[in-house]
Amino acid sequence: MIAKLDQEQTFQLVQKCSEGDEESLKKFFEIYAQDIYNFPIRIFHLSEDDAGDFFLFAFERLRTGKRFHSFQGKSSFKTWLYTVLRNLLIDWQRNRREIKTISRRKVNKDGVEYSGIEEEADLLAEETKRANEFSELFHSILSEIKIENRVIFKLAFIYYLSLNEEEVEYIIQKTGITKEELKKKILEIREYLSNKEIESIEHENKITSLYMQILELKETQKKEEYYKFEDNLPNKNKLEIAIQKKYEQR
Repeated sequence: MIAKLDQEQTFQLVQKCSEGDEESLKKFFEIYAQDIYNFPIRIFHLSEDDAGDFFLFAFERLRTGKRFHSFQGKSSFKTWLYTVLRNLLIDWQRNRREIKTISRRKVNKDGVEYSGIEEEADLLAEETKRANEFSELFHSILSEIKIENRVIFKLAFIYYLSLNEEEVEYIIQKTGITKEELKKKILEIREYLSNKEIESIEHENKITSLYMQILELKETQKKEEYYKFEDNLPNKNKLEIAIQKKYEQR
């Protein structure tokens, strides 16, 4: 089993993956393939067959490297990976009945015929591009704000934003603490917020699990393949009740 990388090595690997570097992508899958496969089993209790299908679905969408653009190192890699896998799992659940083992001819919005899911437009790449452009504009505008206001703003969002040298010196001057003390305090805050973020992800996973169950119930309802119940109430009514309960849980 290949050992996991440290934070800096992981960031460098993901950066290379985002550039489409084949060796880096190969290394990523060698390290995290088991995590990707186990994710739907451990989090959503899917069967091994479904986990295998999801793995192929995720592989097709990760192997281009485009989805790696969204990792900026602001949160932990585990947080980012689980968020990506959860979103892919929702996409897979929505489209699983459209994925075939044979080649299918399709026509894109420009009227060009293509084959296979690997050639489908990656909408996330466009979204990531727009997000990066917005981020650049945001930081450009932020740099024009007076330093005292800028520092307050960055400290309020310190989990996502970093202080530059000028801002660090400003805080040291105002508070009298050392640079090491400031660094230690920021790391403590980020660690605390990271743990809170992991808790949020666990809640989101539960919500996603309920969402998938709702989709399955609706699919069953649509196909009229109703579950067998012990009493004599109509199956249709019971499915509607089951779906409503899942909505309430979510």
